[in-house]
Amino acid sequence: MTSTAVPLTVLFDRDCGFCNWTVRQLRSLDRYGQLRYVPLQSAGTQTDRPELAEVCARHPLTDAVHVVSADGTVRSRGRAMLAILDVLPGGWLLRPWAKIPGVGSVADALYDRIAMRRGSLGRLVDADRGGSACVIDPDAATAL
Repeated sequence: MTSTAVPLTVLFDRDCGFCNWTVRQLRSLDRYGQLRYVPLQSAGTQTDRPELAEVCARHPLTDAVHVVSADGTVRSRGRAMLAILDVLPGGWLLRPWAKIPGVGSVADALYDRIAMRRGSLGRLVDADRGGSACVIDPDAATAL
């Protein structure tokens, strides 16, 4: 599965060890280059994607991962992770399950539980790179 257009832009926190580790894992899985990775800290200055500035203005980017489709659709939290998995090799296996009512909410809840611990997880998985930890408001993660 190859494509000339990148279907998803992943906005991630470059100051978060867990986020950086996750991006490294995704890059290793993304054999066909279906994902573009943009640190949220510079998303508003992407001259080739001016719509990202609007996404930055409308969404609390530091609270969760966000993906932006080529058509401008924005997904956050667990639903963003489902969208990411969908474009990776083998993602078609997940597609029917992701359409079951309630799966998005379950994915969001699972994402929130992990996000509340991403500082600690970042120190564990990114220790060889300085173990940078991000600051996240646990209440904000569940309010999205």
